[in-house]
Amino acid sequence: MAKPILGMIPPSGWHYIDGDARLNGSTYSNLLSVVESYRAENHLPIGDVEGDVNSYICTNWPTFCHGVDMVSVTSVNPSGELLNDIQVWAKNLQNANKPLMYVTDELAEERAKTCRACEFNTNWRGGCSSCVNATDRLSASIRQGRETKSSAVLGGCIKMRHDNRSAIFFDKETFDRANNMPTNCWLNI
Repeated sequence: MAKPILGMIPPSGWHYIDGDARLNGSTYSNLLSVVESYRAENHLPIGDVEGDVNSYICTNWPTFCHGVDMVSVTSVNPSGELLNDIQVWAKNLQNANKPLMYVTDELAEERAKTCRACEFNTNWRGGCSSCVNATDRLSASIRQGRETKSSAVLGGCIKMRHDNRSAIFFDKETFDRANNMPTNCWLNI
């Protein structure tokens, strides 16, 4: 069963539409109580309150839920998986026991131009806007806010599962290389 991610509040807050009534809760568990009370006070069948609320939230905002593969969804954000991988990559670098080694801005600019022309450079900034903003902040933090002329247009690497905008600033020793790297990748040079 799909379940809402409790740390992500749906647009317009925790709410559920029951017939013609819009029911609001201050938290997810409060919303369940409000729906149950509403149904009891109006002599409606209580039914599966949690299942109904979960279905409503996860059908309307699948990116706000776990287990959405079990929900009928009309559109899916394919960049969401890359976004999650980039979050994990950035958190791993942030929590690494050894200091991060950086390259010069000139070398980072050369790498940015290589990534920009690569077919595996893709946009990962889609779907949950708060997730994208949090990942952007985390990514900027690990690269110490550094930018080059070309880096602002970079996306993520489908092969390496990292944020190219940040990766170009790190020493090659930071990376575990994939087996199927493109031949023109700066990690191969």
